[in-house]
Amino acid sequence: MEKKRIVVIGNHWETQMMATCVLEGAGYDTITLFDRRAALRAVQDIRPDLVLLDMALPKLKSWQIIRSLRQDRRTKNVPIMGIVAEHERGEAAAMARGGLVDVFSRPIDNRSLVRRVRRILREDG
Repeated sequence: MEKKRIVVIGNHWETQMMATCVLEGAGYDTITLFDRRAALRAVQDIRPDLVLLDMALPKLKSWQIIRSLRQDRRTKNVPIMGIVAEHERGEAAAMARGGLVDVFSRPIDNRSLVRRVRRILREDG
């Protein structure tokens, strides 16, 4: 069985590396990207099973990424999970309406992240 692919996009190196290590440890194939344009091209080319997107990208770039992925026929159905700072958790409902399937807060809780990814990818048994 082929590993599910997850693209991790953001600019918080520590958060991305933590998420990448946790997800790879859980058996996922991960690709970590820091550049918005490269991220869009990669998601369009790779068509991952899930995108994990840091919502703290400067100047609303995270929303530009979501909008671009939702408007592209190749990526419009790829689920996107947002990562937010703990104090931004209250904005989760608005973010979900904006195209996210789930919102996860920093600092990352390893077990919770894997559990939620499995639920999104319908691997929770």
